[in-house]
Amino acid sequence: MSATPSPAHHGATGPARFKQGMRCLAGSVTVVALQGVGGTLLGVTATAVCSLSAEPPSLIACINKGSLLASGLVENARFSVSILSEGQEDIAKAFGGQKGVAGRDRFAYGEWYRSEHDVPLLAGARATFECRVAGFFDYGTHRAAIGLVTDVHMSEDAERTLVFADGRFGTVG
Repeated sequence: MSATPSPAHHGATGPARFKQGMRCLAGSVTVVALQGVGGTLLGVTATAVCSLSAEPPSLIACINKGSLLASGLVENARFSVSILSEGQEDIAKAFGGQKGVAGRDRFAYGEWYRSEHDVPLLAGARATFECRVAGFFDYGTHRAAIGLVTDVHMSEDAERTLVFADGRFGTVG
């Protein structure tokens, strides 16, 4: 192993370079959704979601603070994290802002239903975690919400997980 990186690997560490490097990190594509104040439905596409603990079952979802959804991720708020499956790329694009729709109009993509706690759940997702915000913190451009998982909904039909890496969608499973 060379002690010095080749010149092609040198570069300043800044937001653009960081984002370029992070595009190499493949991640499951998820939609984080909640019902906001006044019944407003909010949702965004996110790949910055990971498990935190099995006991108690919990996860972390990192959402850009510029999104309306981030302001709804407050103590005890209920939200869902749906892991998208093959064939749900249009949903990922709609909730990621690539279809020109915003707010409630994003929910026209996919089949959505409500849990007993009025949490929006996506039908056909590989898995959907229903959560309650157990804590959160803001760091830089994002809000990291710790979700205490209160229920897990699994699709019997979804066989492959939608992933995103290098600027494009793919599947695994």
